[in-house]
Amino acid sequence: MTGVQTCALPISDTVRGQRNSLIGAYIQDDWRIRPNFTMSYGLRYEYYHPLTEDRNLFVLFNANTGQLMPNTTSWYQSSKTNFGPRLAFSWSPERFKNRTVFRVGAGYFYGPGQTEDQIQPIDSDRASVSLTSNIAYPIVPSQVLSTFTATNHPGYQPRAYPPDEYKIPEKILSFTASMQQQLPGNAVLTVAYVGSQGRNLFLRSWTNRIVSVNPTTGAANLQYGSQFAQIDYKTSGGNDNYNSLQTTLNRRFAKGLTAGFQWTYAHSIGNTGGSNEAQTTQNPFNFNFDHGNNAFDVRHSMNASVLYALPVKFGNKAANTLLGNWEIGGVMTARKGLPIDVPLSRPDVAWINASGQYVQSAAAGGVTAVINNPYGGAFRNNRRPDVVAGVDPFLHGADGRFFLNPAAFSIPTPGQFGNLGRFALHGPGLTQFDFTVHKQFVITEGQSLEFRAEVYNL
Repeated sequence: MTGVQTCALPISDTVRGQRNSLIGAYIQDDWRIRPNFTMSYGLRYEYYHPLTEDRNLFVLFNANTGQLMPNTTSWYQSSKTNFGPRLAFSWSPERFKNRTVFRVGAGYFYGPGQTEDQIQPIDSDRASVSLTSNIAYPIVPSQVLSTFTATNHPGYQPRAYPPDEYKIPEKILSFTASMQQQLPGNAVLTVAYVGSQGRNLFLRSWTNRIVSVNPTTGAANLQYGSQFAQIDYKTSGGNDNYNSLQTTLNRRFAKGLTAGFQWTYAHSIGNTGGSNEAQTTQNPFNFNFDHGNNAFDVRHSMNASVLYALPVKFGNKAANTLLGNWEIGGVMTARKGLPIDVPLSRPDVAWINASGQYVQSAAAGGVTAVINNPYGGAFRNNRRPDVVAGVDPFLHGADGRFFLNPAAFSIPTPGQFGNLGRFALHGPGLTQFDFTVHKQFVITEGQSLEFRAEVYNL
């Protein structure tokens, strides 16, 4: 059989065995200091042992040194000081006749993050090999890889950690203060400030960066040489901040009517969204270059619901069974748009001609190669454009829809990062209405049939 067959094969044929362990302990208590004043307090401790492979079948690339580490090296660090105190108070002043309640509370919370982000050394225990001869099935990995080394198979691309910098767990300080007021008509109003601060959050970058380019051929010279490709790496130390005003008005069931209304104004900003939400940074030397909105930053969101039991009953049992006791209701949800990123396809290398103009290839001749995106990193699709000042980033249609305006963005000058912020733009909002009609038909004492019809409108 002839041709080229590219395959990713495990360097060892045996099944991998991931192992991890955690320790958790907590104490918690409520103290009713006075009939109208309660304190809740507690303390939790957690420790997450770094993941391991039970036979040390892994490849650990050190993002700081460019070396493959011994297979006895710990993949990352795990803090042993994860104490999470919690404290909250609830107070109902007598002067307000127990119709008003004030609450305030805060606590530290920890989490190891997404397992997939911590198991990369096991995934890296493989090699991509292109076979050009003696291709036969089934492929025996041990035979194909018997001569494999990072030197004679250049371009090896494991995943990487900086073992002396990557530390778990992520830490969140969550806090809230609220006032709850009972209103006439069996209604309750709650107004709350809810916030959180994330620290030591998951971050993502790349290493084996481009340090220079051959001006004639355009070949890139890499930080750790061509035996490795440019490599995705993961670490910690990110931050985010969330602040919100949350308002809720509920009318409990009375005279056949139940209603609720919720509105939240919020903002989430930081240099990462944390575990499973971290984008590869534009600048591998400065994670704060990506300080901006997080992917789940929704400024306004609203939800309103109503359920009403129609006061229609009949003296005739058959008529009442068919026509009485119907319920109608509806739910309306509306929110502002989700953040959107504007990725830019931009090669690692650009060419400059004799007139000083930048071109995308050397096809025209008489050109010199230069580094286009600083340090490379095209494989992570992490590039953003420059903003054209004074140009609306959206094209607005007569029907209210809008689209990204290509004229509002430009390709950055070679050697420069784009200046559009991370998730700087927000897409269109969403409004949804759901109307429902339903009734329950009692068949026997233990059996019933429910009819429901719903109409959605987006």
